[in-house]
Amino acid sequence: MSTLLEDIESQINGLKTQVAKSNVGTVREIMDGVAKIEGLAGAALNEMLEFPGGVFGLALNLEETEVGAIILGNYLGIKEGDEVKTTGKLLQIPVGKGLLGRVVNMLGQPIDGKGPVDSQVSYPLEKLAPGVMKRKSVSQPVQTGIMPIDAMIPIGRGQRELIIGDRATGKTTIAIDTIINQARINKANEGKAGFRPLYSIYVAIGQKQSNVARVIGILEEAGAMPYTVIVAASASDSATMQYLAPLPERRLGSGSWTMAWMR
Repeated sequence: MSTLLEDIESQINGLKTQVAKSNVGTVREIMDGVAKIEGLAGAALNEMLEFPGGVFGLALNLEETEVGAIILGNYLGIKEGDEVKTTGKLLQIPVGKGLLGRVVNMLGQPIDGKGPVDSQVSYPLEKLAPGVMKRKSVSQPVQTGIMPIDAMIPIGRGQRELIIGDRATGKTTIAIDTIINQARINKANEGKAGFRPLYSIYVAIGQKQSNVARVIGILEEAGAMPYTVIVAASASDSATMQYLAPLPERRLGSGSWTMAWMR
């Protein structure tokens, strides 16, 4: 009996308890990917909210008695009365060169079936851009590989250019040709001292998945995927995913990149 009591006492003495504080609310209304949540005091603007089933939301409308949030992902499984928790984190996405050659959604989650993304660093979705004085001057050309464009329109590294045109006028073709040309330049100068490769980010917004797959096939055939990140917010994705897809521009983190947004 004494041995049993000693065992119980030792287990009690070795017991460690932890108290965790969580901010919890309930879904009052859910409609078209927008949820209104009651009892979620202390939520911050652009804070990630955790819904049942591993679905996350973004707190945007902070009112006195409720919080309005947009759902990131499939909202069909969320119903009234579900429990919602704050995470204490602003909306973040993984960044780094581990995304090169991958196809991801707006949250940086892989959708190409090649396993998890190798990224140890995350950046906030909305990040203040460095001031003009901190930026490096435009001193290096960016060539599209299309002779008339390169001859008439000088484009520099760090400079922003916009391709405007009606449907089916070749905007996507110009962007893809530029990505392929940059990949060729990267391969030709790989290993040379002082050479800084230029990486590309292709963001497909509201396109058919078949069109995105066609672009991926073209880039893979040309050998440009190892220098490219494809962010897909297709027509079948929610309006929230399409709305937020263009925001995280610098998915590669620090470094040089070029980006094409295609709607």
